[in-house]
Amino acid sequence: MSSDLPSDVHAVLTQLAEEGETAITAAEFDTARQTVATAETVSRNKLPECELRSQLLHGCEQVSAALDTNAHDAAAEYLRAMNRRLAAVDDDSLSE
Repeated sequence: MSSDLPSDVHAVLTQLAEEGETAITAAEFDTARQTVATAETVSRNKLPECELRSQLLHGCEQVSAALDTNAHDAAAEYLRAMNRRLAAVDDDSLSE
């Protein structure tokens, strides 16, 4: 089953990924953790079971793990990858 990503959910997830990356750049790691936790909650609760949902949840896990081990560059790169994936959704529909 295919469905479109609601524009409000897309906007929120994009904003959270951008804010998380900005927080990491500013060495505000607690803020980054909170932002990623919110993105995980939104992904889990607002996206249907699909590849995008799985990818975003995996990205959130990896960002959290990277922050826990002080791998801040890796955490920021995961957030950039999540943003690229969200940007690609503009032309795609969700697939199971």
